[in-house]
Amino acid sequence: MKRNKTAFAGAISVACLMLAAQAGAAPAASAPRVNYQVLEQSIALHVNADGGYTETVTRVVQPLTIAGVSAVGHVEIAYPANFATVKVLDAYTETVTHRRVDVMPSQILNQSTPTAVQAPFLSDGRVMSLLYSAVTPGAEVHLKYVETFRRPYLPGVYAVSEVLAPQIPVRTTDISITAPSRIHLYYHARGAWHETRTRDGDMRTLRASAAWYSVEFPPMDAAAVTEYAPMAVISTAGDWRGVAQAYDRLAGGAASVTPRIRATAMKVAGGARGEVAVARIYHWMQQNVQSVNVDYHHAGLRPPSAQSTLARRLGDSNANVTLLCALLRAKGIAAVPAMISPTARFVPYPGADPFAFNHFLAYVPVYHLFLDTSARYAGIATLPAEDQGRPVLITGPKPRFTRTPGPAPGLVEAREVQRLTLMANGDIDGRSTITAAGWRAMQVRQDVLSDRSGRRLQRFMQNNFYLSGKAGSMHVVAVRNREDLDKPVRIILRWHDSDAAIPGTQMALLLPTPGAIAETLVPFTSQATRHVPSVLQPVTIDQSMRLRLPPRMTPEQLPRDRHMSTPFGDYRVSYRYADGVLDVEKHLHLTRFVVSTREYPELHKLALIAVSSERKAVVLHRTG
Repeated sequence: MKRNKTAFAGAISVACLMLAAQAGAAPAASAPRVNYQVLEQSIALHVNADGGYTETVTRVVQPLTIAGVSAVGHVEIAYPANFATVKVLDAYTETVTHRRVDVMPSQILNQSTPTAVQAPFLSDGRVMSLLYSAVTPGAEVHLKYVETFRRPYLPGVYAVSEVLAPQIPVRTTDISITAPSRIHLYYHARGAWHETRTRDGDMRTLRASAAWYSVEFPPMDAAAVTEYAPMAVISTAGDWRGVAQAYDRLAGGAASVTPRIRATAMKVAGGARGEVAVARIYHWMQQNVQSVNVDYHHAGLRPPSAQSTLARRLGDSNANVTLLCALLRAKGIAAVPAMISPTARFVPYPGADPFAFNHFLAYVPVYHLFLDTSARYAGIATLPAEDQGRPVLITGPKPRFTRTPGPAPGLVEAREVQRLTLMANGDIDGRSTITAAGWRAMQVRQDVLSDRSGRRLQRFMQNNFYLSGKAGSMHVVAVRNREDLDKPVRIILRWHDSDAAIPGTQMALLLPTPGAIAETLVPFTSQATRHVPSVLQPVTIDQSMRLRLPPRMTPEQLPRDRHMSTPFGDYRVSYRYADGVLDVEKHLHLTRFVVSTREYPELHKLALIAVSSERKAVVLHRTG
């Protein structure tokens, strides 16, 4: 069971593919120019009677630019060496003059992955690298290899999937599984895929074929291509429940509660029960058990025992979640692993492919909590932004396929309150209180509060101060709830902006407003329409500014209030002046992760309104 994982250097992920293609795109051509095209590719799984299987991969790629040569001239094949081997059957370059240049044995390197070197108890992954010669634009890079697996990644589950990245032309591609007729094969697809079934004696083959000739470069902040691009899945698992049950069989008793696990749980919980015990154990793990990244294509999906992870104080998300579940069970709190993919994907694959997931969370059913052991600064009720709203497969006695929660409804993730005084000489004295809650609090703690000396925070705030166009001084007065991960974090600033306005009978003042709203929406200002879905991060941001004006100074005219509501959120800004005080209130509330192409023009319009409102000027004049 696995997906194709051969990687061309510089094109290991879809994002890298997109960047490589964009780097060679013609700036004003009538059609997009790509760095390379796939002429042919095939991924064929053959399941043996003993449960092992082989995967044969054939691929012919043609570089079209110098950047394309760099992208396809180096091929990497990653595999789990503890239960798989790789054999290259054919590898050569066919030059533009149709000369064959073979990849020599000296040009094939086989080495351990970084994780296998640093943490061999977590992974035995290896990478075979092929270095091609005589690769030029217009040549063809040929590769055929076979991987032999002694067992599937999950017991009884064999799967292969393929997605057609919209920025890479593919003339022909197919995926297939050949298995004994007693094994049922399921086919699911989205887009222009063609299904064929054949039989040869006791073996059945299910094949899906497709082609992709058009080229489209997804913009930044677009959803993952698996959200919308043509995709096919062939699997022996009829549904996600079967994948969850197979993982449980593989994990076995890894989360068993041993005497040492029980003693640790009791000590860490300190007599607490229920949700308080969950928080204490979770936060103890965040501080005391290191998390490393592991590619499960390299490592397999079997978790080490919770006992061994506790002894090492080091694990990947699979290992650490197993330990967390064991510690919680020791306190009588049921918890199970949940499989997730923290990519910009919000819909499930068309079919059940275990490698739709590459990360693990712990799920606590009684409190409906998802806990990410790799998130050092997350609160108990807060998932990192990259875990929110994603498809998730809960394992255990009640397996189900669902979605992780988004930000808590009604919670203001970011709030800034400014209390300012404009002086007659044009300077501004300011005091700001910045509050971050939920996933924003985690982000602030991680980015600027992880340095306990406070130097990183001071430097970060000063950089923002000066980059916003201010001149003067800025100091951090206080930080509240730095260590309490389950409470909002609050930062209090004191600053002085010199020469904010030119003094006189009239002053032209650029209103000093925070930039959190503009930061959130500026990626959507450059394009009026899009052809692929866009990704938002649901959030609520409040900004409040109260500016006391000098005596007898009043605004000639205030900017007009704006308010726009959409199906995915709304924005409003209001300006009020009374008794020598100018008040500006801004509010952004986004509720959806994905905005469709049909709705995108509204997002573009909302972004333009919000960004243009971020820094408005007012003219003040002296009365009397």
